[in-house]
Amino acid sequence: MQVDIVGRIRNLQLPVTQPLIPLFECLVNSIESIEDSGIKSGRIDVYFDRDARQVAIAGTEETTLASIRDVTIVDNGAGFNDGNVKAFFLSDSTRKANRGNKGIGRFTWLKVFSEAIIDSTYQQDSDSWMRRTFKFVLTTDGVESEQVDDAVTKEHRTSVKLTRLRTEYEKHFPKSLETIAHKVIDHLLIHFVDGRCPQITLHDADGQSCNLNHVFAEEAKERAQEVTFNLKGHNFKVTVLRYQSSAVKNHTISYCANQREVLDWRAGKAIPDLQGRLTDEQGEQFVFRTYVSGPYLDAKVNSERTAFMFLQEADLDFPGEMAREELDAEVVLALKQVAEPYTTQLREEKRQVIESFIQQDAPQYRFQLQERYRERLERIPANITRDQLDIELYKTQKDIELDHRQRAAEIKKVPLETAAGSPEYTALYEQYLDEENELGKAALAKYVVHRRTILEMLETALTIQETGAYAREDLVHSLIYPMRADSEEVEFSRQNLWVVDERLAYHTYLASDLPMARLRAVNAAGGDEPDLAVFNTARAFSETKSPFQSVVIVEFKRPERNEYPARDESPVDQVLRYVRKIKEGQAKDKDGKTINVGPIPFYAYILCSLTPRIKSIADNHDFIKTPDNEGYFKYHQSLGCYIEIVSYDKVLNDAKKRNRAFFERLQIPIS
Repeated sequence: MQVDIVGRIRNLQLPVTQPLIPLFECLVNSIESIEDSGIKSGRIDVYFDRDARQVAIAGTEETTLASIRDVTIVDNGAGFNDGNVKAFFLSDSTRKANRGNKGIGRFTWLKVFSEAIIDSTYQQDSDSWMRRTFKFVLTTDGVESEQVDDAVTKEHRTSVKLTRLRTEYEKHFPKSLETIAHKVIDHLLIHFVDGRCPQITLHDADGQSCNLNHVFAEEAKERAQEVTFNLKGHNFKVTVLRYQSSAVKNHTISYCANQREVLDWRAGKAIPDLQGRLTDEQGEQFVFRTYVSGPYLDAKVNSERTAFMFLQEADLDFPGEMAREELDAEVVLALKQVAEPYTTQLREEKRQVIESFIQQDAPQYRFQLQERYRERLERIPANITRDQLDIELYKTQKDIELDHRQRAAEIKKVPLETAAGSPEYTALYEQYLDEENELGKAALAKYVVHRRTILEMLETALTIQETGAYAREDLVHSLIYPMRADSEEVEFSRQNLWVVDERLAYHTYLASDLPMARLRAVNAAGGDEPDLAVFNTARAFSETKSPFQSVVIVEFKRPERNEYPARDESPVDQVLRYVRKIKEGQAKDKDGKTINVGPIPFYAYILCSLTPRIKSIADNHDFIKTPDNEGYFKYHQSLGCYIEIVSYDKVLNDAKKRNRAFFERLQIPIS
């Protein structure tokens, strides 16, 4: 049967991100050829030629180096003797099937490169040496210019030159010799681990060289630890290396087939403690490189050696078959076993960091420190910032809440006649109530921490800023309630009216920095914008058409402001004008009919610093000083309005006093 080489290679699936596959295939062929020859001093040399037309640019080594153009692999193995060349010319040959070879490796040469030039000197029999040369090209036949002659030099030498790297693969082909060295070691690691790998040396065009056996010996100073396990009747071997190369940052797990790496993934995805480099007894940093092999993987690798054909769904039951997730889980257990001596201390240090953070900054997560949640906390990566830790603890709490809701749903499904007297149901229900209590405390703690944060921000806003000036009143205003919005737009969690008065939170309608003409409860003329206008128990919108129970006006003034010119309206006159406008406005009921607001009580708070000018204004309007000397008050008889001038210090200190018991209970400091 004749094979169309062009069609065969066109149908070959090889991602452009894997341009090193032809090199790997050549190296494996060389290793096997050396094994077949029985040569003890096996040697493989790889030469890289670069594109001389490219001009180096500034940057990293990968950008300053010119692109690879040609790759030549030279070995002293058995060579292209009659038996080997016959298998080479036979598509999908099974000659090396016992080694896991698919018989298509040479086709990857022409997928990535334009042609391959072979020059092989081999021993035909005990007395004769031959030299065979030919080209492997992208034509229907595939082989051109084959020639076999007597060899001049009687020594094993085979050269495979892969020429003219294709453009689509070029940008993914590493330029640095060091990068290529590590990728080759990763792919052929099993050969290096068993100590029988021939000497492999990479050579650059500028004379630099890199011996991979020396690199491996230097960077993998301790030999591998092995763990074996059986899954669904298949034996697997996990080889774990402590790798001390500074160029390798991540712990990885690689799945291998026939002693070659096929795919790899980061171990940190499954083991949070392996997110960063570890430290050994000598203080040296390292990562774990884990390699998984076994007959099952050898049989399940695809022909291109780029993926495995696992069962797609773990819940499908096919004898002897497994899903990728099932194998991953077993491999993770094996790696954890090896890593345990190094991760135990790391977990303890991480635990101390988490406990310290919770005690000092996030008491709402304190319940997570219980033993029942230890495994969840161990999933949090080590050596992360405090902000990242806060996010991770938040995620953990949400997971706990989700599990809690699922448990509640399970409890509801249990029939009452079955649940009555059942010890299992009683235990499940008691656990549910226990967790419900914990989550409730956590929610309360979170809100108390929020209050502490708001008070700290307010205290900062009341001090002199880096610019040398004090904060504007709108900053203070925004901390207490968002500006230019009303209660129909603002969620309860975004308002902090409790800072001024806890009762303000229980309003029916509130407008913040909005023109009176826009207030649905007032319908007053003009462009006045009270900082806060609070309408309590808005009975005007009920069926009884009764007036409001009360209205509260809050006016913020810039901290430490002292310039209230006598010719301008004072803060007291300002709030009284607001009161008049509201009283004179045409309020509407739910049907749009006019309502007479009537003699409802008004309360006005002027929040400011008690500067000399404010004190003078209070005296001129006949205010009474409060017993603590932190403010003034007065009842305006004709308008029915109680007015209070309150210092920011008093607002802040009173809020701290009202919340101090909560802060102390949660063991969070407040000045």
